[in-house]
Amino acid sequence: MKKIIFFLLIFASMVNAFSFSDLFNSEHGFTGRAVNDKDPSVTLSRPVDTQAVNNPVVFKWRYFDPEDDKLEYSILQVDDDSRFFSPQNYQIIGEEFTLTLKDEGDYYWRVQVVNEFGESLSDIWSFHLNPEMKVCSDGTPYFECSINKPFYCEAGELENDCQRCGCSSNGICQIDGSCLIQQCNDGTEYGACGFQKPKLCLSGALLDVCNICGCPAGLECMSDGRCQAALVEPEPEPKPEPALDLNLFERFVLFMKGLFGRA
Repeated sequence: MKKIIFFLLIFASMVNAFSFSDLFNSEHGFTGRAVNDKDPSVTLSRPVDTQAVNNPVVFKWRYFDPEDDKLEYSILQVDDDSRFFSPQNYQIIGEEFTLTLKDEGDYYWRVQVVNEFGESLSDIWSFHLNPEMKVCSDGTPYFECSINKPFYCEAGELENDCQRCGCSSNGICQIDGSCLIQQCNDGTEYGACGFQKPKLCLSGALLDVCNICGCPAGLECMSDGRCQAALVEPEPEPKPEPALDLNLFERFVLFMKGLFGRA
């Protein structure tokens, strides 16, 4: 009986010397899956940071998603404290909102955009509300240049005055005060994304730049700027269960049979 126990202990130590991976094949191959889950971004437009405005205050911002996911809603937050301890929250479908504020003073605002796959929060901008200030229809104070070049606020009327207010980076000032906007052949302004993603208008040519202009739904951005169909992981093929190597066990059984046969 002592001999049987002794040899059982030897067999157990031999089995433990083999790792589990020696008995079973645990190697698996994995391929990448293209997912549609990149976060969107948001850029504030107006009122411009630190601008003085009058009521009603028009808020505008720009939503962008690199995968062209649809904007579900925006949340505009306005507070008289830059820490946003008690902000006024407005949920909006779109990228613009008009608000009439009661008290004169400094205000802070930011916007959160949300889509199906993520959300993003903008920087914080400020503005000063002066209800008595005389302004043009776009909020420009009297006798100042508008943020929308080349307009100048002439006693309540917005007039083209590129000689005084200049043009945008893509505009050329004309004699009548207006700006000639440089465009690509599809009407896209220089430096702007075209109507068909991922086209970007650069110096009159439409180029594929998907990391700036994004891709149509269902396509993913490549390193060369083009868009192509997203790679989808194929269904893994079932692998047969590896057979247990019984050579060691068979040798032990034969050994025990021989041992007991001599007992």
